[in-house]
Amino acid sequence: MNLREYIVEFYQKDFTDKTYPFEVRKRQVKKGTVILPYGKVPTKFYFLNEGIVEIKVLASGEDEKTMLFQFANSFFGSYVAALSKIPSVIQCTAISNCLYEEFTFDAYQKACEHSLLVNKIGRIELEKNFLRTVQREQDFLTKSKKEMYLDLISNNPLVLEKIPLKKIANYLGILPETLSRIRKQVIS
Repeated sequence: MNLREYIVEFYQKDFTDKTYPFEVRKRQVKKGTVILPYGKVPTKFYFLNEGIVEIKVLASGEDEKTMLFQFANSFFGSYVAALSKIPSVIQCTAISNCLYEEFTFDAYQKACEHSLLVNKIGRIELEKNFLRTVQREQDFLTKSKKEMYLDLISNNPLVLEKIPLKKIANYLGILPETLSRIRKQVIS
């Protein structure tokens, strides 16, 4: 699904390519491509058409932690860094071949000044992101790693097919060996 189709399905049925309030560009990248690197002040936002993007944060030292995986039909980027005009503490990396659309943060902000649709989309998508973040924090505090693993694979069936187990373990905050034990328990 592309951005126009997403807007038509979820926000405005009569939306067309001619009614975009800002320029949108399509990009295709290969697995392993860093879309947004650490330390760069972000100037763009992205809508993922196909593929999976890993959002990582650099923890103490040089240890990277996976914050989340973005799947097709979702927005991603570093909103906090773009809004604050500070270097990003997250990195967005394609973990499969990806097709996405990008638009500039400045164009988005200008469109917010005159477009109720852009304001609505921005608000709802930020609310979705906020709820996902709060749920993840609650899960870390209240669920076992096994429960978190089961939730992950039931909510995102592509996870086991498309994401290396090492990355899934990192996302869950456990060692790959611990994930192997959890997977053995689930299978038996």
